[in-house]
Amino acid sequence: MYQVLSQGTYQTPISVMKQLEAVKGDMIVAFDMEIEADELIYEFMIVNLAKQKLIETRIRAKDGVKLKDSSKTIAADDLDQVQALKMLQKKQLSFSDLVNMAIKNQPGFLLEAELDHDLAISYLELKLLTEQSKNTIAFDIDNLRPLPLLKWD
Repeated sequence: MYQVLSQGTYQTPISVMKQLEAVKGDMIVAFDMEIEADELIYEFMIVNLAKQKLIETRIRAKDGVKLKDSSKTIAADDLDQVQALKMLQKKQLSFSDLVNMAIKNQPGFLLEAELDHDLAISYLELKLLTEQSKNTIAFDIDNLRPLPLLKWD
């Protein structure tokens, strides 16, 4: 994956996030990427609280073309993400704002980002890829700072 990201010309995940966040009522709760048929695909999980829907959107990274949407009703196992999202709203931040804060001064490519709530803490979990390794970090939404106890390689 490092080779694909370092040698390709792609829209940045943050720029695609900002485009998705322009849709009123939709809020991103997770980002991931995969290679499918030799193409880099961004996957976003979006919550629309007013409609109680969880929407998966797939976007081609090279040109930002939307490939597919699927949706389902928010279920009990999605409530941790919804709780973290509500904390993000309370802070008046977007998902892309939070990701930008969390990866500032961090080396590597963003592979994944996901809101979560556990042990009474709402946080953003990120996976970053460098040439040498893949690192996972957590970023506290309430205090807007890294969670050192949840930092691992």
